[in-house]
Amino acid sequence: MHRSVGTRLLLPLGVALALALGVAACGGDDTSSSPPPPTSEKTPVDAACSLLTAADATTLFGVPAQPRVEGRPKSVASQCIYESPALDGQLVQFRIFDNERYYSEDLVDDGAPVTGLGRKAYLDTEGPDGIVDLQFVNDGKVYALAYSNIAGDAAARASNLELLARTIDDRL
Repeated sequence: MHRSVGTRLLLPLGVALALALGVAACGGDDTSSSPPPPTSEKTPVDAACSLLTAADATTLFGVPAQPRVEGRPKSVASQCIYESPALDGQLVQFRIFDNERYYSEDLVDDGAPVTGLGRKAYLDTEGPDGIVDLQFVNDGKVYALAYSNIAGDAAARASNLELLARTIDDRL
């Protein structure tokens, strides 16, 4: 029997598809490779600044903080940024992502778990250019804080950033 060119192409494709479906069906309970479901409620654009206030940033900086207006990336549901008007270059950024897939602990080499904050959390005191990065997950959303300064000693305020994250988590 002589098969047509179409049959010769479709048969291997069909076998490959059947094998892939069979493997997926026998995969067990491991759901780590599937993305988490998005949250049902969208975050209001102004939510970040209602959770992180100028008074909070002033406490973190030790000097008055002022809002910094910056374009919001499309992946960010809400963001709030404060900077110090002094020449110390202090900056705190707070972003909320509506999907847990933006939690980036796996991409950080030096992140340390933070217990008792959200469902899961990490703190990285050795980010690029001296940035201290803290993220936590609560109700399927990612809350990300980043602190930096010109002095390059942002890590000295890591515990203050963690306290700020706990304050934000309590406000949720």
